[in-house]
Amino acid sequence: MTDAAWVEWMTTIIGGVSRQAYAATFPPDRFYCVLDELPVHLVRRSLRRAWQNGAQDCALRLNPECVICPASELPAEVASRAHLLAGFALQGTIAWVRDQTSATLLPFWLGPELKSLVQRINKGELVPQSIPDHARRMLEVAGVLIPETDAKDPRNPRKDQICKATELFRENGYAPIEDLIHPFHVAALRRYYRSMIRSGSICLGDQQSPRRYVAHNEPVARFFHHEIASTISAIAGEPVKPSYVYLASYLSGSELRKHTDREQCEFSVTLCLDFSPEPDLATPWPIKLDLPSGRVIVYQGIGDGLAYRGTKLPHHRDVLGQGQTSTSIFFHYVSENFAGPLD
Repeated sequence: MTDAAWVEWMTTIIGGVSRQAYAATFPPDRFYCVLDELPVHLVRRSLRRAWQNGAQDCALRLNPECVICPASELPAEVASRAHLLAGFALQGTIAWVRDQTSATLLPFWLGPELKSLVQRINKGELVPQSIPDHARRMLEVAGVLIPETDAKDPRNPRKDQICKATELFRENGYAPIEDLIHPFHVAALRRYYRSMIRSGSICLGDQQSPRRYVAHNEPVARFFHHEIASTISAIAGEPVKPSYVYLASYLSGSELRKHTDREQCEFSVTLCLDFSPEPDLATPWPIKLDLPSGRVIVYQGIGDGLAYRGTKLPHHRDVLGQGQTSTSIFFHYVSENFAGPLD
């Protein structure tokens, strides 16, 4: 199957239902990640190919760390931080899946087709063979379903990656982190922010650049800001807390001049969220860090993060090329005992 055919296959999941049919019932200014109608074309290409070629014949079970909630209901631990959900479309059935790295529950919306399929799965039993392979694969990648072996012996495949990032950050003050946010959420975020910019909900220009759309502490970005905080604490080697989050979508001709960040950005993360034209691997607009030992050039793919000491390492980007656009989210953190203002 070709890559294009696989995208069409996934985006018309189960019976060729229109990708817009269910999502059209959601408020356009709210975030959602409907698995039935996921914009798979916005998932990083290399990951699409990996899923396409991956094994799909293993026995699956319903993830015991997945909580299925009907409309207007939230898991207790999510309800305790409901203020972070202000930008979410909290309607329909949501599968809350525990992230292996952050240990927090993350939302994946189930449309009518996938909701019906999941309801047919009894806890403790293997997923019936009658469920279509493409639906099984979508639910498995989201973490709603997990391989039988994982249910018996839970593992965290990200542990080694985080350990390596921690070591690099301790030695040099920066560390790349691949796939910092689930690729399905990255795809949904790309669609969400493109829509917000088109609708005029995000303003153009700030003191640093007149050629970028910006949003300070935008509610949806704020949710993910808190969600990855435990991962950043592990990489930083100490407890950190979120200060503020900043979205920046650059137009061609933009330039990020060399600078260091203010005290609220002691630990910064630049997440590469979107880029046009769509890159096969990394984008052609790297971030450059000036270390005491010399300059480091970091290329990022869609969904990749870069953690660095923003107040200590000067960083910049060259002029963004003609016909190119680039969107990043800057997640900023401070030490847990920081007593100053967070904004």
